[in-house]
Amino acid sequence: MKIKHVLALVFLIWMLSCKTTNETTYTNLATTYNPDAKLKTEGCRIFHENDSISRVYLSYKTSALKYVQPPGKDYFRSSYSFTYQLFTSYESNTVLDENTYVMSDSLFYNDPVTLKLDFPVKTESPGKYLLQITFKDLNADTYFLLPEILDKRNHNLAQNFLPLDEQGEVILNDWISWKDKFTIKCRDHDLSELYVNHYQIDFSTAAPPFSQARPPFYQNTPESRFTVKVENGVSEPLQFAEEGYYYFTKDTLANDGITLFRFHDYFPEVRKPGQMTGPLRYLTSNKEFKQLVNARNEKQTVDSFWIEIAGSEGRAAELIEKYYARVEDANRYFSSHKEGWKTDRGMIYIIYGEPNSVFRRSDIETWIYGEQGNRVYLTFDFIRAINPFTAQDYELQRDPTYKAQWYNAILFWRR
Repeated sequence: MKIKHVLALVFLIWMLSCKTTNETTYTNLATTYNPDAKLKTEGCRIFHENDSISRVYLSYKTSALKYVQPPGKDYFRSSYSFTYQLFTSYESNTVLDENTYVMSDSLFYNDPVTLKLDFPVKTESPGKYLLQITFKDLNADTYFLLPEILDKRNHNLAQNFLPLDEQGEVILNDWISWKDKFTIKCRDHDLSELYVNHYQIDFSTAAPPFSQARPPFYQNTPESRFTVKVENGVSEPLQFAEEGYYYFTKDTLANDGITLFRFHDYFPEVRKPGQMTGPLRYLTSNKEFKQLVNARNEKQTVDSFWIEIAGSEGRAAELIEKYYARVEDANRYFSSHKEGWKTDRGMIYIIYGEPNSVFRRSDIETWIYGEQGNRVYLTFDFIRAINPFTAQDYELQRDPTYKAQWYNAILFWRR
């Protein structure tokens, strides 16, 4: 195990007794999509070092932890743990591997930082597994559950590649900015080059949940192709100014690889008027949206739209802050082959907010709003799509019965 800021941490490691229950399928994971949740991880990435070991990289904020003053001491200390359990799938109850790392910190009580942790997991190839990670604050008796899929079915899959920044730190997100300089570490040290396809597809915004239109078909024809040199398992330094997504593979015949996305500048944040127009598609008619898109002064037009539906500048400012905070959160949580706000999960999140309950199985994620028996009770099922560029592409199971409630939700925003 490797800990950043190691002087700040004291840790103990022990093996837990073997359990035979998989809690993930039955646990409400709604905290995953709650931006106000205090205890949670900031990012996660998995890298297969060889056929028997995979390494998990995590980051978390010390500000999320509860610090208490030990008896007779003049300092404050946090105590927390990371536990992982490995299963063959969400539906399995047999634990293949498990471990717990217990840590404490006293240095960052007054100066919170983001810390990084990595640890090994025993995994055999070929295979596909569920890794259940539990982050627990021992002082507050609270925890955060993070399920992750480990996919070792072949050596070409994304988890056989590890993006690193200029300082050699692991990049935990799948998107990069125009200013990021990075390299890619490869599991296969014998590689001499990587093949890269660059795509610049303008993916459409998600259709309403009641729509019966078939999803659009996208041509997978890259705008450009090039190669990247690899030496001793690490690529040459890279930096991409052009937007789009970059698909790295080991050879031209490989159907799997790692994709890094280069969205607009400052992504996932929304800073420019042009970035504020697109997400308004969910609140507008075809005519209204066309007028917004074709407006000469984007900022003035967007501001006018919000003031008109809000009734005052003050109320408009409140709505703008709330709406685009959800857009940015959707970008962080749901980005896949397109920006998170454009995805099916992003659309539902922006309009309805955080779900009350989230349950996950192997290829389906279910969101629940409200409590069963209440007047407002909605359930949305998202099915994982087969997408060679990302494992985060989920399609909503649309249904005409959503139509009335959808328009009520839109009216709520517009009133």
